[in-house]
Amino acid sequence: MVATPHYSKNEASARPDREFSLPSLGDEDEGASLSLKGFSASDTDESDFEVDAAEVLKGRRTTDLVRLYLQEIGRVRLLERHEEVSEAQCVQGYMQLLVDLNQAAETTGGILATYSKLLQTRDRLSSQLGYRPSLERWAAEAEVPIAELKPTLAEGKRAWAALATLTVPELEKAISEGIRAKEHMIKANLRLVVSVAKKYQNRGLELLDLIQEGTLGLERAVEKFDPTKGYRFSTYAYWWIRQGITRAIATQSRTIRLPVHITEKLNKIKKAQRKLSQEKGRTPSIEDIARELDMTAAQVREVLLRVPRAVSLETKVGKDRDTELGDLLETDCMSPEDMLIRESLRRDLQQLMADLTTREQDVINMRFGLGDGTPYSLAEIGRALELSRERVRQIESKALQKLRQPKRRNRVRDYLEALN
Repeated sequence: MVATPHYSKNEASARPDREFSLPSLGDEDEGASLSLKGFSASDTDESDFEVDAAEVLKGRRTTDLVRLYLQEIGRVRLLERHEEVSEAQCVQGYMQLLVDLNQAAETTGGILATYSKLLQTRDRLSSQLGYRPSLERWAAEAEVPIAELKPTLAEGKRAWAALATLTVPELEKAISEGIRAKEHMIKANLRLVVSVAKKYQNRGLELLDLIQEGTLGLERAVEKFDPTKGYRFSTYAYWWIRQGITRAIATQSRTIRLPVHITEKLNKIKKAQRKLSQEKGRTPSIEDIARELDMTAAQVREVLLRVPRAVSLETKVGKDRDTELGDLLETDCMSPEDMLIRESLRRDLQQLMADLTTREQDVINMRFGLGDGTPYSLAEIGRALELSRERVRQIESKALQKLRQPKRRNRVRDYLEALN
């Protein structure tokens, strides 16, 4: 049994007097919106499956890994309509078994809750490790005695079979058939993923990353596809693949991540900018874009203000381009040289303090904050060491007199000039 993927829910006043130049907003498609409005079967056809490796890799540096992947997925035959229906029905049956198990685990508890927790633990470990965990690791992670793991799994499977009104062999067959059908549908449609992914190249993510995100969308489509609706799986899966890719571009392609709803607004602004530029033959103003999108100029400015621009600290500046931007920025952090000097000073002070008695070391450390960085008054030191204020002053004076001897003082004299 494999894990069911979990998908998390995605989630200023304007300054009209500020001058704006429209930034490069990226080319993320408006398909990142979750609406299916305007999408139809005409968006895809059988030609989407015909992926030529040379076309995908044209003009790009690539590795043998990409070529091998394209060759591998090209060996899998496309599914006929009746095969899609048959495989989808197996997947639906498997997914319904999982839904029933999870619902029963939440409502009734008992052995089904324990069994569901064990399966979730195994799936999480498999995802983390990249392979099926050992029984010892599985039991330890689930906080179940190793001797009770197998009996609990057997009892849980019997309870699950009873819940589904099946025998245990029938349940196991339904699970294995569902997993097999799901994998078959995914493999048979990977060429569609590549076909969609290649349309989104050069937008901040590598081709393999786009394919990976599109494959996650394809997996989601396989899990949710209902063959009784009458349309082909490629039509249904196309939107989920595109959704996974565009969502990844929106969230991962920028150095500084923007919320998805801001990215979608930026995409609309960029689309309007291109359209108006073609119609008017000039760069559109903020007001032109606002009228095109039925927004106010202030709203457009507010969206544009949310687009941070990443600038490399190694950017060359100055007339001769011989200075890096990072050299001109003020920072409160110590330079590596200062850190090295302070560390060397600390070691030398420890050697000097070793010549003092334990009581003298305590007084000097507290008086000058050499321990915790907080200097204390004579009275505070006296209370801490159960001494009078005058006695603390005498110990301090004697210790400083020792440290000021020429043979000791010369060891730290060079630090004064460096630190100042």
